Amino acid sequence: MNLEHYRREVVTIPAEASVRDAADLMRDKATGSLVVIADGGRAVGILTDRDLLERVIAEGRDVGATHVADVMSKPLHTASPSDKLERIVGLMSAKGIRRVPIVQDGALVGIVALDDVLAEAADELHDLAQGRRSELASAERGARARELAREIRERARDLGDQLEDLGAEAKRSLMREIEGLRERIRARSA
Repeated sequence: MNLEHYRREVVTIPAEASVRDAADLMRDKATGSLVVIADGGRAVGILTDRDLLERVIAEGRDVGATHVADVMSKPLHTASPSDKLERIVGLMSAKGIRRVPIVQDGALVGIVALDDVLAEAADELHDLAQGRRSELASAERGARARELAREIRERARDLGDQLEDLGAEAKRSLMREIEGLRERIRARSA
């Protein structure tokens, strides 16, 4: 997986905007988060739909009088375009966050969301499964082919369970499993 696949379009909102404006923007742009921009154009926080629920609605705040800066999540944890995806996933896991803005030379240039990471992981798993299917199709019928088929089913089931859990350990294990499958495929191809 490559970090080059981060989303370039990031929806932003000024820190002094009202929460009502933020909610309207989230609805209009069909997004669950907004990167908060301070004077000077610097990203200073992130406002998520969860922030709105927990820090505004649940506390009974006035959505017209509450500013985004008062309820946004901060500090903002960012990455650069040159960071490896494994680092981004590690940051998400360590900080308990689902979105990491990408900043280059102080400018906001994109965002990586956990949903995007999972979609890309699913694509890689699909590609690996396709490769394994091709290997099985060309393999001799017999005990080895049946063993490989059973192993694929077990691994796919395990990886699916890990994706559902989305816990920190599952993410690390998923990355190890993907790398292990890659190594086995490389070894068989050589």
